[in-house]
Amino acid sequence: MNQRSMLWVLAGCLMMAIGVAAIFVFGVPTNTVLLTALVLACPLAHLWMMRSGMHDHAQHHSPQRLGTPDTQSRRSDLER
Repeated sequence: MNQRSMLWVLAGCLMMAIGVAAIFVFGVPTNTVLLTALVLACPLAHLWMMRSGMHDHAQHHSPQRLGTPDTQSRRSDLER
């Protein structure tokens, strides 16, 4: 496991430990902790997915690789 993955695992375990501590040490209702985790999970997952998609897609969607006609030639055909 690389260092970046290890940090993500550590962060997840830390968040769970904070949730358990909030329930047992501070007496926060379980429903409140679960609702807060659910509300935070959506934007955090969105940020994580957007960050992982920030690479160049040009090599993945090249017309030669997909076997589709070039988009530039399609545009010129539509303009005619």
